[in-house]
Amino acid sequence: MISEKVVFVRPPNLQKSSQWKKQGVIRCPLNISLLASFIRERGDYECSLVDLETKEALSPAEMADIVLAESPKYVCITTLTPRYPTVVRMAQQIKQLKPEVVIIVGGPHVTGSPQTTIYDGISFGIIGEGEEALLELLNTLEKGHTVSAVKNLVYRDNGTTKVNEVRPFIRNLDELHFPAWDLMELKEYLDPAYFEGNHLAMFSGRGCPYDCSFCASCVTWRRKLRLRSVENVMEEIRHIVNVLDINNLMFWDDSFASNKKRAIAICNSIIEERININYTVQIRADSLSEDLAAVLRDSGCSFAAIGVESGNDEILKRIGKKETKAQLRRAVEIMKEASLPVIASYIIGLPGDTHETIKETIDFAFELDANQSKFMILAPYPGTKVYNLAVRRGLVDPTSFEQMEKLNYYDSVAINLSEVSDENLISYQDEAYSRFDELKAV
Repeated sequence: MISEKVVFVRPPNLQKSSQWKKQGVIRCPLNISLLASFIRERGDYECSLVDLETKEALSPAEMADIVLAESPKYVCITTLTPRYPTVVRMAQQIKQLKPEVVIIVGGPHVTGSPQTTIYDGISFGIIGEGEEALLELLNTLEKGHTVSAVKNLVYRDNGTTKVNEVRPFIRNLDELHFPAWDLMELKEYLDPAYFEGNHLAMFSGRGCPYDCSFCASCVTWRRKLRLRSVENVMEEIRHIVNVLDINNLMFWDDSFASNKKRAIAICNSIIEERININYTVQIRADSLSEDLAAVLRDSGCSFAAIGVESGNDEILKRIGKKETKAQLRRAVEIMKEASLPVIASYIIGLPGDTHETIKETIDFAFELDANQSKFMILAPYPGTKVYNLAVRRGLVDPTSFEQMEKLNYYDSVAINLSEVSDENLISYQDEAYSRFDELKAV
């Protein structure tokens, strides 16, 4: 019996020029490789992966040709909001060339805005955790059964968009298979600023218990935190280092030390086994301690990234950060004392931000003086509290492709919830980077 072909696709990163090009920094397509691993191990499917971030200057038509060259019956595409217009255009091109192909979309955009997911060309959407939902959908379609009972599914029924009931999360993450590394283009995943050679990424857990108003994590994971065991995490690290021969790794957990005892145990295991690895983590300031910073450093942590967001305590309170400037200040002090490099990120244009509070944020960044500072303009992603606030203010057109494409953190303002103009936000971002370039050049 011939297995049906499922092709997983990562769309390219949208550039300001409206062109797509291979970037100097490319991360691995971890989410879809986890999905591919799950359905080929638990179902009767052949899988391949098309990573369009590794390709040069492609139009949606060219993307469709590359995908169809894989001879798929099913095409599964993961997408962030800024890339969704590209996904739709590519899907429409695929359906024009081969109408019988079933196109399934998932990822943060679909989860955050399921009612605006199904355009011409899109067959189904999957919200939230995708492994079990995708496998059930594929099996249901193969049997020719109705999809009305498939949980986590978005679909059209007699011209109406239906969003099915959400299934419970997978309880034991240790039972999941490791990513389908064999489907990845391992040599393509580079970040010269942080690593020498190739790098990969992994999740040691899923979810975050916090409820920051700007963060899409709580939209997907509903504030439910699930962690893999220390031994299961170590088994994956050993495979990446010893079998794949890659020594650079990024932990993509929303906060690596949500359980500090477990985080320290992972670090100590790396030290005790003398694993040669350089890795990065994202971490909350209020989880930092001297003992954690020391084992992070000694186990090969290249840097710890913390989200500072604002230099104004009232703004921090408004966005649900549940951290204060004093805690943020102390966290950076701890990392500096431990000689653990720090990357700090800031958001310009938070709800209630004024000229004064934005200046406070930039000044606070100067005070903290992290090894690297990132200044991002607020991007209200669908499903987040800031997005819902924008909806209430009448600032959102959920079907606007132009607005979606501007939600990219970098050099444009899609939805302004602050008390200053769009031009001011861009100006403050430019000023912050200019000042820090000058500081680091000294």
